[in-house]
Amino acid sequence: MLSRPWVSMLVVAAIAAAVRFPGVYGRPFWEDEVASARILVQPTFLAMLRRVAQTESTPPLWYALAWLVHEAGMPLQSERLLSVFFGALLAAAVVSLAHRFVALPLATVAGLMTAFGAEFVVHGAELRAYELFALLSVALGLSVLGMLEQTSRRWNIALAATVAAGCLTHYFFAFSVAAVLGWLWLDPGARRIRRRGTTAVVAGCVLAASCAPVLFIQYGHGRFRWIGSFRWRVVAAVPLRLFSYSYMYVPIGPALSVSALIVISIGGLFLARRSTAGRLVVVLAAGPIAGAAAAWAAGMPIFDLRNLIGVGAYIAVLTVGALNALSGRVTAVAAVATVAAIAVSLATSNAERIPAYDAMARSLVRSGWSVSKPIMVYGDPYRYRLPLEWYLPRQPVLDMSRVLDGACAEVFVVTPGGSVKRERLQAGTALRRRTLLVDPSHRPRCVGLHGGRLRA
Repeated sequence: MLSRPWVSMLVVAAIAAAVRFPGVYGRPFWEDEVASARILVQPTFLAMLRRVAQTESTPPLWYALAWLVHEAGMPLQSERLLSVFFGALLAAAVVSLAHRFVALPLATVAGLMTAFGAEFVVHGAELRAYELFALLSVALGLSVLGMLEQTSRRWNIALAATVAAGCLTHYFFAFSVAAVLGWLWLDPGARRIRRRGTTAVVAGCVLAASCAPVLFIQYGHGRFRWIGSFRWRVVAAVPLRLFSYSYMYVPIGPALSVSALIVISIGGLFLARRSTAGRLVVVLAAGPIAGAAAAWAAGMPIFDLRNLIGVGAYIAVLTVGALNALSGRVTAVAAVATVAAIAVSLATSNAERIPAYDAMARSLVRSGWSVSKPIMVYGDPYRYRLPLEWYLPRQPVLDMSRVLDGACAEVFVVTPGGSVKRERLQAGTALRRRTLLVDPSHRPRCVGLHGGRLRA
């Protein structure tokens, strides 16, 4: 039965949905998801749009869709099912994309790579836009390939609509659009659709231009400073880390990153020599990474793995392209080993485990915490602030604070393991890697705000 493309697509989609589903109800919202949830509970559509401009770094299309779904009665936790749905469609779409270049069994492998890929699974059960972004990135390539294969105007409309939707979902989609334009004007094989394709892309960009003012407002908030200065090693690791978190560090991490680059380079050469369509896949795999890396090197700290999730499908196609260059029995063994390695990596990785913020909040309440009592956390306070605000009773405001002179009131310490204990701090106590979180309107005299308000 798997000899039929639609059956393979359905099976891969079901597997992708099954892998993502446990995360829908099995883990709490983390800080970015809390920011999303606060957008979705806004009372009006305009209030939702204003909140996106104030607190987000992505365009408003996904939030508009999720807001409408929430208004229709879907609980916020269940709205993660939107990402599960988009993730299932993504895996199926990758099978369709890859089948244009390799036999159906290898195309199915590409779909399974996306179904089990770490970055796709993590964001495939979130209250965020990343899985829709990845799906639209594949739709972009399929639309252009449709124009190559047929002269029907429906592909012109599909390309324009995809460009508009993608640009209104994630700003990094612009790198993929730029890659398509470069391919249209530089690849001789694209000459016959050059004008049609460019017209459709421009039309889509015009439709998406309405969010340009929002982009400048969001970029001015400076939410990307944590990314730091340019590092080649981070760029080189993107193809591997989209599919596996298990081996991120030295000494094996760099070696595996280089190996992944070699594999996709072989696949890229195979597809590029084969057809104009193959060169489009190569451009959509490498172009956004190169563009984002160039922007980062120029001083714009925007390079982050999740922002590059849109290239993952094309990297999967390049990978099976490399496998296709092997002999028959070796190809089968390598294909099974690739999918198995990615699945095992997903099952054993701890890189993206979400702390049990809901359990922390319940422990704080059981231990006697009240809104006037400071909470002490270890490490990055931003990881705790929004989730604890969301899960604590009456959703208090929590800002970073410091110990003042004089005897300090009782504090509730959230340990790195998530347990809660009481402590009493004396004046001048060194907090070191710890931070106090307290509601500014109820803070005791022993603490003061540290660096001002942090509320988004």
